[in-house]
Amino acid sequence: MRILFYTSLYPTAKNPVHGVFVRELAREVARLAEVRVVAPENGLRSLLARPAGTAGPPLPEADVDRCRFWTVPKLFKHLDGRLLAAWSRRAFERAADFKPDLVHAHYAYPDGAAAARLAAGAGLPLVVTCHGSDIHVLARDPARRGPIAEALGQAAAVVAVSRDLAGRIAELGVDPGRIRHIPNGVDLSRFPLAGKAAARRALGLAEEGPLLVAVGRLEPVKGYDRLLRALALVSGVRLVLAGDGSLRQALVRLARECGISGRVRFAGAVPHEALAPYYQAADALVLASHSEGWPTVIHEALACGTPVVAPAVGGIPEALAEPGLGLLVASAEPAPLAEGIRQALARTWDAAALRRAAEAHGWSAVARRHMALYAEVLGLSPSPEKEVSPHVALAPDPACGPRTAPAP
Repeated sequence: MRILFYTSLYPTAKNPVHGVFVRELAREVARLAEVRVVAPENGLRSLLARPAGTAGPPLPEADVDRCRFWTVPKLFKHLDGRLLAAWSRRAFERAADFKPDLVHAHYAYPDGAAAARLAAGAGLPLVVTCHGSDIHVLARDPARRGPIAEALGQAAAVVAVSRDLAGRIAELGVDPGRIRHIPNGVDLSRFPLAGKAAARRALGLAEEGPLLVAVGRLEPVKGYDRLLRALALVSGVRLVLAGDGSLRQALVRLARECGISGRVRFAGAVPHEALAPYYQAADALVLASHSEGWPTVIHEALACGTPVVAPAVGGIPEALAEPGLGLLVASAEPAPLAEGIRQALARTWDAAALRRAAEAHGWSAVARRHMALYAEVLGLSPSPEKEVSPHVALAPDPACGPRTAPAP
């Protein structure tokens, strides 16, 4: 079987953690099938980005064809899918020599929309994976909602990384029978259990005292301003922020204004292969996101034996559904988040149990589920039981109106 991955959500030399979960999936699928990756790179973002580490190990199991694309910032967003398809057409045509059996696009827009045009032109079936903000955020924009719905409607199958996300995809008019729920995975070998004191020494951190870690892009959707304000309400606790982004300087100023600069370390962008000590050193991983698909950081932390404190948004409640993995807070506003942090630090957690929970989400198992889906799309296996039923009631979303799946 030959699979062509198509996505701009892929690590680059300047942004080594961008879409690393897509690279991990491609790597693992490449152990079971032939894989090639077409990875368009946003030209403007590439020019403005600051180098941050390395892009990590190469992907010997798959070929990666990179190309630049350009769009008009903040204008004509309904055309982004067409522009991306035009800029990446040559790379896509080069992949014709690979003779792919299907195209697997990651991120609904503009990637899924562009892939829909390119796959249709090549007569290839399309699978699109939605990862979270493409549906939670972009699909709320009237300029993008139509192209997203059209692209997902053309796909032979749509993968949702959480059940919550699957329900929101169905609201766009996608046949629930074509939606599959396959969460992202975790590289268990890269995120082992280890001693907390040794990890702190490796990072140059004091061995004593409670320590939190947050891992992710310093962008508005991650809610790190709320996390800093929550930290100001919890005395004696330190925080390491592993990530970079457009809000870095604003967050540095906020930490100073809150009087917690001495308790916060801004570690910058950390290559994926260097993240394990951050989880191992921490007493808890904390998320403060406004929305999420399936945060891969949750199972990375659990694999290292670290519990999670997070708001009940998106796929987070599903990821933490098993008792004893962490604490869900009703809201990531400072006061409830601070209380969740206090409770998490007051508890004793079973690191071995946390690790076992992560082991069910190893990338090899995730890749096998994708292989079964590819086979189904290509008519090589019986259709599995659908995981998204039109009879399942879905939680309400105020921005989209009542959330009930379409009637059969």
